Amino acid sequence: MNQVRNPAAPVVPNKLDLLSAQERRVVALVAEGKTNKEIGLEMGLSDKTVKNYLSNAMEKLNLNRRARAAAFFITQTRPTSDTPAP
Repeated sequence: MNQVRNPAAPVVPNKLDLLSAQERRVVALVAEGKTNKEIGLEMGLSDKTVKNYLSNAMEKLNLNRRARAAAFFITQTRPTSDTPAP
């Protein structure tokens, strides 16, 4: 039987939607284990710009560590058990 969505239930927004496209990309590359220098080279940005994007993203997500930003990104973007496998 299909589950019916409760229209009265609050919709929880994806916190990643708070990020700009550049901030999201930087966090995604951090989640891949890249350094600021590596991210800068890949995106054509200076290390300082990468640091600023990451700092802004972490502030928006209320995170205080690079590793937490990476872990948060991974948990928010991995498929849920409700998503069928390809």
